[in-house]
This record gives sequence, C-alpha cells and structure tokens, in this order.
Amino acid sequence: MLESVIGKLPELQKLESTVAALERAHGEASARVQALAHRTAQARETDLNAEAAALNAGRKPPNPTEPRLAEQLADAGRDAEVLQRRLALAQGDRARYISEHHAEIAALLGEAHAEESQLVAAAAEEALAGLLRRFEAEDAARNLQRLHPAPAAENVSGPESMVTVWGSLTTNNLGGENRGALEGVLRQLIGMGEATIVEVGAEDDENAA
Repeated sequence: MLESVIGKLPELQKLESTVAALERAHGEASARVQALAHRTAQARETDLNAEAAALNAGRKPPNPTEPRLAEQLADAGRDAEVLQRRLALAQGDRARYISEHHAEIAALLGEAHAEESQLVAAAAEEALAGLLRRFEAEDAARNLQRLHPAPAAENVSGPESMVTVWGSLTTNNLGGENRGALEGVLRQLIGMGEATIVEVGAEDDENAA
C-alpha cells in the first residue's frame, strides 16, 4: 500500500510498523535457529568421534559440547515460534483494520491515484514539448542539407568498403527512432492527467459473479 496513504492513517501506520518489525525479528530468529542447528549437528559428530577415539585409547572421554548447543537451539526455536504467532496475530489485526476502514482507504487511494496521474502528465507534457523541439531541429538540419548541401570534399583516399543491408530500409534499422510511437506514448501519459474514475470493488464484484 502507498506510504502516502498509510501516513494519513496513524493506526494503520502503527499496525504496518508492528508487522514490519515482527517480520524482521522472525527472519532473524529463523536464521539463528538454522545456524544453531548446523552447529549442533557438527558438535554431535565431533563429540562422538572424540569419545570413540578416547575410549579406544583408554582415556576418559572429553565433555561433550552438543548438550549446551542443543539447549540454545531449543530456546531459539521456541523464540522463533513465539514470533511467528505474534506476526500472525499482528497481520490479522492489520487485515481487520483494512476491512473495517475499506471505504476510507479506497478514497485515499483514489486521491493518490489522481495526484500521481497529474504529476506523470505534467512531466510527460514537458517531455513532449522538448521532443517536438528536437524533431523540429532535426527537420531544419535535413532541410538545410537538402536545400543547401555542403560542398563535396575531394576524394583523395581509396574506395570505401561497401555495406550490404538486407530487407527494406526503415528508421528502425538505420538507427532512427519512430517519431509517431514516441509522441504517442507521451500523449498517452499526458492523458493520465485527465479526470478519471476509479471504481472501488468493481473487480471484486466481477469475480464474485
């Protein structure tokens, strides 16, 4: 959801912050569980090998390291499970709030949509003006070359190598841009600034039907 909309709803902003914080904490806790599980498995192998070697040598086996790590692993696993449940509860609270304030949130999203459309349209209008000036400069340069070509330079070098072009010659394969496409895209973006109606729930109604 847009941050600008969330910022206008303090309670939703608080719920979003809580969910985000719990997601980070749960991710960190899960990573700790995985790391401890790996260390515990390695410690078990090391302990068993050390005990076997000591017994074969007639020595007292060293104190194992696995139990301490296994205890840490159990605690970390419990912490991760508690965080998982806290996260689920917080996500439920957020979903409940959104459901209860659906109309208000939809209205704010509609306002944000209109504001962003105006910004896009303004930027596109400025870009279109620059693009048309660029096209005008290109046309002026072509007309200059056509009406007043530069004097041909004296050829003092050997013959130039030939280039074969397969297919029809277009502005695309000659490196030029498609003017109509560029202008059309910008005019479509400018059209976003016109008044639009965002129907809330229309898609849900269609799916339900």
